[in-house]
Amino acid sequence: MVTCRRKELLCLNAKDSSARTGISRNAMTMLVAASASALRAVTVAAVASRQLSRTHSLRRPFADKSSCSTSAFLSQATRPYHSAFASSKRRDPLLAVRMNHKAALASAPGSSLPFEVTSRFEPSGDQPQAIEKLIKNIEEGDRFSVLRGVTGSGKTYVLGHTIARLNRPTLVICHNKTLAAQVARELKSFLGNNAVELFVSYYNHYTPESYAEATGTYIAKKSSVNDEIDALRHRATRALLERRDVVIVASVSCIYGLGLPREYLDASISVSVANSSNGSGVATSDALVAKLDAMLYDHVEDGDLLRGTYEISDDVSGKAIVTLWPPHEKMPIRVAFGTHRCGEQGILSIYQATNDASLTELEHFRIFPAKHHVTSQDKLGDACVAIEDELASRVEELNSSGKYVESQRLQQRVMNDLLMLRETGHCQGTENYSRHLAGRRAGEAPDTLLNYMKFAGDQEAGERGGDWLLVIDESHVTVPQLRAMYHGDRARKEKLVKHGFRLPSALDNRPLQEHEFWEEVSQAVLVSATPSKRDLERAEREPVDMVIRPTHVCDPVCYVRPKDEQLEDLLKEVRHRAKRKERVLAVALTKRDAEDLASFLIDHGVRADYIHSGLTTVERADALKSLQSGDIDCLVGVNLLREGLDLPQVSLVAILNADSEGFLRCETSLLQTIGRAARNANGEAVLYADRVTKSMQACLDETERRRKQQLAHNKENNVESKSTNGSNTLSIFDLLRDESDVESYGGREGDSNKKRIAPMQLVPSSPSVHKRNHLKRANGDIFMTEHIPSKSGVYFWKDANGSILYIGKAKKLRSRVRSYLSPGAKHSLRIRTMLEKAETVEFILTPSDRDALILESNLIKQHQPPYNVLLKDDETYPYICASIGDRYPRFFPVPRRLESAESSRYRYYGPYPHYSEINSILDSIERKYDLRVKSFAARYGSGSGAEYKQEFTKALKEVFEAPAADKNCSVLAKREEFEEAGLLFGSDYNHCRDVVAIEPHPNDETRAAVVYILQLRDGTVAGRFSYAATLQAGLKSVDSLSDTIHTILERHYQSAGEGIPGKKSFFPDEILTEYPVNDMKTLKQSIRSSRRQAEPNRKGAIQIRTPNKRGPKVRSDERAMIFAKDNAKQVAMARIIRDEVGALESSIDGTATKELARLLSLEKEPHRIECYDISHTQGMATVASRVVFIDGKPAKHLSTNQNRLASGFDLYRMLRSLIESNPQSFTPSLPEWSIADTVDHEKGRTKVLITLTTITKAPPVNLLVYYLGYIVD
Repeated sequence: MVTCRRKELLCLNAKDSSARTGISRNAMTMLVAASASALRAVTVAAVASRQLSRTHSLRRPFADKSSCSTSAFLSQATRPYHSAFASSKRRDPLLAVRMNHKAALASAPGSSLPFEVTSRFEPSGDQPQAIEKLIKNIEEGDRFSVLRGVTGSGKTYVLGHTIARLNRPTLVICHNKTLAAQVARELKSFLGNNAVELFVSYYNHYTPESYAEATGTYIAKKSSVNDEIDALRHRATRALLERRDVVIVASVSCIYGLGLPREYLDASISVSVANSSNGSGVATSDALVAKLDAMLYDHVEDGDLLRGTYEISDDVSGKAIVTLWPPHEKMPIRVAFGTHRCGEQGILSIYQATNDASLTELEHFRIFPAKHHVTSQDKLGDACVAIEDELASRVEELNSSGKYVESQRLQQRVMNDLLMLRETGHCQGTENYSRHLAGRRAGEAPDTLLNYMKFAGDQEAGERGGDWLLVIDESHVTVPQLRAMYHGDRARKEKLVKHGFRLPSALDNRPLQEHEFWEEVSQAVLVSATPSKRDLERAEREPVDMVIRPTHVCDPVCYVRPKDEQLEDLLKEVRHRAKRKERVLAVALTKRDAEDLASFLIDHGVRADYIHSGLTTVERADALKSLQSGDIDCLVGVNLLREGLDLPQVSLVAILNADSEGFLRCETSLLQTIGRAARNANGEAVLYADRVTKSMQACLDETERRRKQQLAHNKENNVESKSTNGSNTLSIFDLLRDESDVESYGGREGDSNKKRIAPMQLVPSSPSVHKRNHLKRANGDIFMTEHIPSKSGVYFWKDANGSILYIGKAKKLRSRVRSYLSPGAKHSLRIRTMLEKAETVEFILTPSDRDALILESNLIKQHQPPYNVLLKDDETYPYICASIGDRYPRFFPVPRRLESAESSRYRYYGPYPHYSEINSILDSIERKYDLRVKSFAARYGSGSGAEYKQEFTKALKEVFEAPAADKNCSVLAKREEFEEAGLLFGSDYNHCRDVVAIEPHPNDETRAAVVYILQLRDGTVAGRFSYAATLQAGLKSVDSLSDTIHTILERHYQSAGEGIPGKKSFFPDEILTEYPVNDMKTLKQSIRSSRRQAEPNRKGAIQIRTPNKRGPKVRSDERAMIFAKDNAKQVAMARIIRDEVGALESSIDGTATKELARLLSLEKEPHRIECYDISHTQGMATVASRVVFIDGKPAKHLSTNQNRLASGFDLYRMLRSLIESNPQSFTPSLPEWSIADTVDHEKGRTKVLITLTTITKAPPVNLLVYYLGYIVD
């Protein structure tokens, strides 16, 4: 047996060895060279022996060291090392990285072990011959082998023995996550000393990004990530990078892009206690934090750790502590920094928490990135440049084709993504730029889990992916999925690219094509009870058959029974088997049927549950666990109760509507479903059908053939069938959750690398000096929040240019905004970056938090702020749909209204802010009318369809079509409450409407008022305008309020520009005013005249009215006026605050001076600022005003106003008079301090020249005249 390592490793120990043995150093060097030469010779012999054995079948399979030939054993023993001396013909760039990494790990205890089957059972039935045949096929070089075994024959057990005998890293691909979890659980029980990991999609639910051309609807990606499953994925990739005895059980999602293993490994770091032999080079906490940020870990505070996060703190002695939670670990790691006795800075200790609240001390630990897609800063910069180049090319292409909307859309989306990539390292939808980030060429295959498998294998010189084995479980289903995933993904993304939602490079964020997948595979085993014709054609030999089960249980007896009484018959069968402590599987056609059947059984006293694709991965596993453990007697499913499920407790499979020919009732599906009862000696299957289809007949014939063969075998060998208890009832998630803290590849219990210490607190309580979450300007200023009300609404963070950075909603605006500014706030890097840029925060009040929710979404869709995680281009709020045209009509939620020829079959009610509110209404309807139960009974033959329709019509009229005043129905009241938000942003009445409210000053002696104009366009707030007005009569006079509204509206529409951003008209179809306008005709003429000038092509009448008191618009008018009135009150209150302190909110704290100095690039802040403006009111009077700021604070006593009647007025003479009339302005006799440092003007060259002429009377000073962005010398 060869046990030496590579030459480089031997040389490291030459000096120590010579000292111990007394051999001279030269002699030791010669000995090292001889050892390396011998190793090379042995390796060559081993490779030659393997090649010879594949050709002539000279190598016999062996189960242990004593039963193998010398050449075969040497081949096995030297496998981890002989790749170092392999031919230079290798093409894989990962080789050098892999060998250096694995050489460094070679000395780690337990880093890699030979595969070993730990099961207490010996192979029996057809298992021994299947193992031998399968190994023979693989060792003789067959690229494809087919293992065809009936359900319950122990195919997974055969695979476990095959993997152990071959001693090769193995990837097992299953067609769904539930089956993958079960296979992983079984293999983990067979290969207990080796690494068996699960790699499945980590989404609880996933809606891909798409665009429906028929309806013009964009649907953004929506998903929910399961952190536990994400941790399992990281465990799997870490195992492949650190050891060889690895089995990965994956779903078909493994063919999607994952990121380069080289980048993932290069980004990882090894931290070590400074006095250990393996120094880390991370000497300070700042250095470690920089590394963690580069590995995409998020910074948190106050011990609120999650996987992929870290926090910084200090202990009582002042040591810097970094606590991090790598995603591949079950518990966090704590690294303490300080000064050693030698005076050097470094790591003092490394601890890992355990389940019993104690800590384990480590000498060294490797930290892997928090995400698989990780890119170095250099490559990130190059990738951003490449993305910009592609964007420029694509925009030019779209513009040349006349697709200007698509071009603008693409520019906005990509520039937002680039901003986030440069600032935080990732963005929403980073995977769509994976080609640039990975540096791949267009059309090149993405890097997937298969690249990690190649990393773990030896990669023998050859055409394909190296020394690892692929197993495809239930190949008749899984292989078609592998083939179809690329085409479905491509068709979806081509539409996104065509319409400007993604760059063409997004097409390279894809699963592998079928030929690309098979090019990565050296050898594969296709496993199925019903292999497809294509699977059999791939195999180079006859399939390896397994018909006889080790338990000698025969295929179930099958019965066909009529559908008329199928529910009652099923109840009887379930109760009968529950008395015998046996279980039942019932299979329905749809998810709704599965839920209804489970409810039907529960209502009749049966312990039942359902399982379908709508449940999360863990929920499905828990449902199966409940059936196995006896918590329920019947499990109802649709398509998940088929291939591979190990349920020996099940003695009956009931298939409802078996004669409904289709995919779910084809021959293969029926055989697989019936097979779930083939592990129980009392197994039976009942097919409820009124006729026997071709698929049913083929299934019954094949089952009977197998059963006869099995009965004959049992009789010939005088054996009896016996049910098993099945494998461990714990799901794979429970098994991995409950594992010992000491992992097999991180060191074994008792290793010198770890020692136990007494329980102690993991996270120190003292605050950290590194906290950086609060928003603090460089000049020390912070935001003022006193003027923000504690009401529901939407807030906007804006930068210095007024651009919207982030939009959010809140039930209490003041508390929400303050939560951003709190020193202890826990923000992601994205939000911290946003806050560093934010200069102001604005808000809109809404009548309720539901209104805020919808408005937030619509505003995000309109403005697409760069720091909102989801750009909700698609966000439409759900409706309740009544399918009145169906045979069995029902109420159900839909994401949007259906606009098609079939829309007459449906009625819609809503929208609603949440699906939860729809579910609440539907639950209330169900409790009152019992519609689902009656519908299920009617569809399955035990109820009347006519009676059900009658009850449905009654519910429709009472809940959805009763008069609004009818409050007798509690469900109607609840529905109206939930639909209130839709009255503002989902109502057709607010499609193009302006709402005008007026709010007088609360002091009766003050004639001031605020007129507030709210522009509602297409479900969002397109504009907000507030005007200060002076009432000519008493506040209680309606005529005075009406005249003020009239005057303001004329002025407002005369100032119309080119419209509202987003191609919305500035002019509404309807104006809703709080008070009636006296001279309606004159106002309409004025507005139409302004509209003709601004929008000459705009036609149609403009309606001006007050809120209706009756009719269909009553609730919508009332809601819109409340919306405008609340915001008008808030503006009026803000003006009162301004009057009390003498400034607007933005200048209360003196930041106006600082901001002006920054904008003008002044060396220092101006001491005194004077602002002037002149205007006239519709030719009635001339107004001139002057406002003075000293040190950023308003000097109210220096501010003046002048008013003149219209006769012979001159605006500019008015301005000159105002400037000259102030004794403290530009008067030579006054001290120099009284002269303004800066004069702020409204834009207008004549005004500026007047001011310059006037101020020449003043002594020479440094003076700037500033107007709307221009500086005049």
